[in-house]
Order: sequence, then structure tokens, then C-alpha cells
Amino acid sequence: MTDWTRFAWNTLSSEQRLQWLQELLTRLPEGFALEKIQSFDRYGQQIETGIFSYQQSEFVFVPGDKVTLGWNDVHVSWDQPTLEDLERGLEEIELTLKEATPMIAKQMSPIRTAHIPSLLVECHTHSVGWQEYTLHELDPVEDQEIIDALSTFSLSNYSSYEMDQDYRFVRDGQQIRIYLFEETEDAHEWQSLSLEHPFTILTEDEWEYVYGGGVRTLFPWGDHFDYTMNVKHFGNLNQAEHNLSDKDSALPYDLEQPNGFGICFLGDPYEAELTITADGEVIDKGSDGGSGICGGVGTLLGYLPVATYYRNPYQDQLEWNERISSMHYRRIIRL
Repeated sequence: MTDWTRFAWNTLSSEQRLQWLQELLTRLPEGFALEKIQSFDRYGQQIETGIFSYQQSEFVFVPGDKVTLGWNDVHVSWDQPTLEDLERGLEEIELTLKEATPMIAKQMSPIRTAHIPSLLVECHTHSVGWQEYTLHELDPVEDQEIIDALSTFSLSNYSSYEMDQDYRFVRDGQQIRIYLFEETEDAHEWQSLSLEHPFTILTEDEWEYVYGGGVRTLFPWGDHFDYTMNVKHFGNLNQAEHNLSDKDSALPYDLEQPNGFGICFLGDPYEAELTITADGEVIDKGSDGGSGICGGVGTLLGYLPVATYYRNPYQDQLEWNERISSMHYRRIIRL
């Protein structure tokens, strides 16, 4: 099979891409199906690629590339709204504007060149620590406490309820989803229990490529923050300025929409995506545990973890089992 680069893949016609994707299907595990060929265009990244289905999940073909990753732009220039937001956030942590770039750069992965192979990437993530169960799968004796709590929750007006690292209920329309916390000793044990050959998960290099496509800016869309977005913990950022209605503020969150490769990311600084390097180092991506937002540092610094190359410098302060409650993963196949 050809290890396509993005440039070479984009020179093919739609018919040639479809023919290659159909050939790829014959080499994938039993149960995969090629559903369609689809185009994606976001943040200047464009691709026409294949969407595969497997056990109620979607996977997308991502051609590889040789890219420069990491960020340390001492000459970064922000627009006025971003600069004002940054200055307000810096006041909360008693830093000056001159200290902003070094402070941000320390939270980014180092600049390096990486060769990314062609990948088949799951479009959406799964929880590492929480597994979904149906009521019929619960043991009527061992899980009696959970069943009683579910009955109480069903009569309430709550949208969700969680007993820390035990059970969680989430209301989904008329349905209530049940999640139980699954303890594992470490990442190695979790992988052995959760991933079947040939599936694995992204390395940090692969994650940064799939997330940002090799852009050299702070965020996938540029260095400044986009204050037209609707984001999870602040809502529609320009709602007050433009007098948008509640209906407008209920629109889908921009950071959860498919990117230029057709991949959906969490877009939530409270929730991390798990990556593991070739030598087994665990690196959380996309999250600081929500500490920036909780600290009241504003939109830019609060959402700094959604920067393309963000690496939480304090992630090792928590043990594996303390992290996996808000940790997610996606399966991939390296081609």
C-alpha cells in the first residue's frame, strides 16, 4: 500500500482516490465498510477522503506528511481583541505583557520535524475511565446502590449526576445513559484491556498533525483567538455585542466540529485526549484540567489548551487513576 503524502493524495482524481480506498478496505480488519468519500475544508486545510464505518464508529483516512511541529514564536502578533483579553488574563496571574510569550511558549511542545505516516483515524473519542452500561447489564445484587440511585435520578430534573470514580448518569432526551468507572493500574494495563490488534492510539506527533495539519500558528486558525465562536464554557463569545438570541447561543460548539481532515476534537480544556509516545510516555493533549478557566484568566488563556501544540506542564502531578476520569482516546491504524 502506498504511504500517501497530502500533496500526492491531493493530486489524485476523485475516481483514483475511491479506487485506492476500495483497495485499502480489502486490507482492513473484518467489519470495516467504506461508507462514502467526502470533502472537508476548515482553517485553510482541505481534503477529499474516505469515511469508513466499524462497530458503530466512523474512521477517516488521513494521508501522512513530513511536517514541522511545536511552537515558540517570539514575534507573535495578536489582533486588538486578543491583546486586550490577554492583558486582562495576565493581570489575574500577576504577569506583564512582556512575560506573555515566554510563558505561553513554555506550555507548548518543542519545535521539531516529524514524518507522519498515513493513518486511519477514529472521528470521535471514547472515555478512558468511564464505560457505558445498560440497566440490564447491572448486577441486581452487587450494583443495588447504583440501581437505587438511578431510580432517584430518573425522578429528578438533573441533566447529569456523578458519584466520583464510581458511577455517572447522563440524561439524553428521554433516555438515561449509565456509566461505570473502570480502574486500571496504568496506561499499559489500559491498552492491553481496551485495544485489539491492529488498533493503537495517536502519538503526540500524530495528534498535533491530525489536529492542526502542521500549521505554524498558535491555534489551528491563526495566532489570535476567534471571538465569533460558540465555545462550551463561555457560550457564544459575541452574543452580547450582536444581541444574539438564546437560540443562537444553543448552536453547536465550534471547537467540536470536524476539522480539515474530518476529525472531531473535544475542544474542552477540562477534557484531555490521551497520546502515548513510542517509548511509552503518556502525554495529555488539549487540556489543563480546566485550571485556566477556573482561575478566571479569560478566554485566550482559559482556552490556551486548545492551541495546536499545547502540552500541560503539570499533568504529572496527578496519578493515572486521578486523570482518567476526564481522559479520552481515539483508535487509529497506521497504514
